[in-house]
Amino acid sequence: MRFRATLIITSVILLVVLTGPTQAQECGPGCPACSGKATGDLLSPGTVLGSWLSIPDGEEETSVLKFRSGLVSWMDVGVGYAVDSEEPTWSVRVQPIAQELDGWRPALTLGTGSVQTGGSDQSIYLQVSKTREIVEGRLAISLAGGYATDLPGFEEEWGLGTVSLTLFDRVSPFYSYDGVNPHVGLSYFATEWLTLTGFYLEMEEFALSVGLQWDLCATEDEE
Repeated sequence: MRFRATLIITSVILLVVLTGPTQAQECGPGCPACSGKATGDLLSPGTVLGSWLSIPDGEEETSVLKFRSGLVSWMDVGVGYAVDSEEPTWSVRVQPIAQELDGWRPALTLGTGSVQTGGSDQSIYLQVSKTREIVEGRLAISLAGGYATDLPGFEEEWGLGTVSLTLFDRVSPFYSYDGVNPHVGLSYFATEWLTLTGFYLEMEEFALSVGLQWDLCATEDEE
């Protein structure tokens, strides 16, 4: 318990200290497209996810390239590039408490990045999430809710929420609210390394995300 409390406090301090005015852009915490997983969990250590987010009619950005990697079991980081603004993007997520897969304990995630889907806010957020399997191998539901505030001024506050279903470990329809606008989407896990996601952002704009994921540890083992 002391270790978890220390980890939570340390994580918050690091996220606040490391966060500056640099832009960040994601599709929001807990999103299957952002994490490459139907549950929205952190990436496993040694796993890398490269993604391209295209928003043809986006007001702030129309194209963002990003790479995310799992450093340890409780942390992953991401860097990228926003094409229109010609700005680097970055994010950090830490999970001091992992969810209990066979029980009811949810996961607790702290992160910094953009919580406004298709936006460029720099925020810090806290999220509680839980996945439950309803029909083994066929249907699971994931729920996530949290709180976010902008950095460095702490002038804005947002409530966050995501609901997603996983069908046959292959398709994941989801609904998310980023504190300002609602979004719906559908992720298709074509293979273990390819994820395709279609969005309807703010119920007004269509967007597409393509994610490629690979396991560096598996590559090293094969060699």
